[in-house]
Amino acid sequence: MINQELKSVLKEIEQSNGLPNRNYTDNIQYNVEKELLIFGYGYTAKFVCAKFSRKNWQIYCTTRNSEKTKEIRDLKVTPIFFNDEEKIKNILNDDAYILTTAPPENGKDPIIENYGHLLKKCRERIKWAGYLSTTSVYGDKKGEWVTEDTELEPNLERSISRVAAENSWIKLGENLLIKTVIFRLAGIYGPGRSLVDRMMKNEDVYIVDKPGHLFNRIHVDDIVGAIEMAISSKSEATIFNLSDDLPATQLDVAQFAASLLKKKCPQTVSLESDLVSEMARSFYKEEKKVSNTRLKDELGYKLVFPSFKEGLFSIHKNSKEF
Repeated sequence: MINQELKSVLKEIEQSNGLPNRNYTDNIQYNVEKELLIFGYGYTAKFVCAKFSRKNWQIYCTTRNSEKTKEIRDLKVTPIFFNDEEKIKNILNDDAYILTTAPPENGKDPIIENYGHLLKKCRERIKWAGYLSTTSVYGDKKGEWVTEDTELEPNLERSISRVAAENSWIKLGENLLIKTVIFRLAGIYGPGRSLVDRMMKNEDVYIVDKPGHLFNRIHVDDIVGAIEMAISSKSEATIFNLSDDLPATQLDVAQFAASLLKKKCPQTVSLESDLVSEMARSFYKEEKKVSNTRLKDELGYKLVFPSFKEGLFSIHKNSKEF
């Protein structure tokens, strides 16, 4: 039986014209073809490629995996092997925009390490650069709110590397006079990467029993929308938190997903359980609530999915099993 909370949420969504508007930034049009070079082809980059290729953009995306080239081409995007310096140089010499989605390697940013010299040579032709970072750079704030001005106190090695990468891109942008924007992403979810997807596939799902521990999330469509708006924005802000309006516990999300699917809520386990990976445990070492005020007020972005509820509802309704 769908509970009253779910009925209320579904009613609100339906009253706002059904599903949230997945094409919020579609009113941004480009009269002249622009070139976007994306370093790294992962989950978020795939959605960036799909959205930008539907508009008047020429998209290039690097990969180190030859098996991904067909998938990239299917998105009407040109794949480039990461070590193909000559092709990357040609793109950078042609008024390119840059977006890097690749994580640090050995504590350093792989793009700056491998192509910093090219970025310097082509600095007058590079129009804009964006770097996808993470909200883990703030470290543990004991559940308090953080803004883009909050002191960075990373505890985990991967978060320390992210801070170093951020600083490298900020310094590069300042030295080369390239507008460089840092996007600090909360936990990413979306089609094919959500609790609803996993439960529909009948995968084994376990929820860590840690009452009250809040996590922050952002739907991949809102990441893409914010990037697109930042490219065309005249805002002087160069760092944005990308997080929705509602920090929530994993149990809150699981209960809502279970209600949508009319299934039992996943089993809860202790943090020390063998069913919980070391990576998963590491996320429980930190807690914060991430403010998105700058995203909305200074960039002017309106979230398509203000919380996990609208996001999961959309994923469910657009799935084949709805």
